Amino acid sequence: MKIGVVVVNRNDNYKDFERGLIHFKSMLDTFDEVTYIDWNSPKGSFLWEVQDKLPKTGKIKHFIIPPNIVNQIILDPRAQKCNEGLSRNIGIRRSECDWIVSTNIDIIPPKREDIIKLIENLDPNNFYTISRREAPKEIVYKYGHKNWETIRNELYDTVPERYFPAQVTPNDKYSLINCCGDFQLAHKNIWNKIKGFEENMIYACFVDTNVQKKAVLNGFGLKALYSPPLFHIEHGAYYTKEDGTRVSDIENKESFKGDSKAYNDAYEWVEYFQESKNEDNWGLADTEIEFEII
Repeated sequence: MKIGVVVVNRNDNYKDFERGLIHFKSMLDTFDEVTYIDWNSPKGSFLWEVQDKLPKTGKIKHFIIPPNIVNQIILDPRAQKCNEGLSRNIGIRRSECDWIVSTNIDIIPPKREDIIKLIENLDPNNFYTISRREAPKEIVYKYGHKNWETIRNELYDTVPERYFPAQVTPNDKYSLINCCGDFQLAHKNIWNKIKGFEENMIYACFVDTNVQKKAVLNGFGLKALYSPPLFHIEHGAYYTKEDGTRVSDIENKESFKGDSKAYNDAYEWVEYFQESKNEDNWGLADTEIEFEII
């Protein structure tokens, strides 16, 4: 059994190399294949900046999707910079693994032995999400990337589960956005059947809800898990309320309630969207894309 992960550079707009290296090293320790998609980045790849500090495992597939390709396939300029759905599909489609995780580059995944034990007991006809745990960013500077295993072990010992409901609104039966933690796990047969993330994305912030709905519509089960532990190192994420005040994600345990027009519009779109009928080109199947192995 081989387990792969697909991550995208656009999330979090990485500038903190120390934190980024911790995430990369933890992923190399957990997964058999790490596919890193550099999507429409005007400043070059974060991975280029840090690869000399990474072990040369041969596990990383580094895809670079230049702006000229992005501009050809995404006509809406608002979606060109952050169409995570299509960029994730590029890696999912090309993965050589049996089970595939889609996540962000700011996640510290479960330990390898824990995720293997988990998968051995999973139903390959279910689409799974695992709830992330918010970790204090101070721990990064306490130990540094050279001691990333110490960081992960301390997080395992000290950071508890978050108890979020599995549904966002009564009308949204498909969303696990409050507990998924950007960590979605499914057998490759499911990813191939649903053709990954929807290509007709309008609201990029709801790609998670969207792909989960696609799994349900295609006859697969949808399950939320709260273990094994995976961690998101907090970096100032916040939720803006109707009155304009900001509440940190950790403080606001009922974030994304949908009480602003933007979120309500997004929820409505998720509820009524129609899947694209693209049978051949999801993940840019017909496009030659170069990559390097690190």
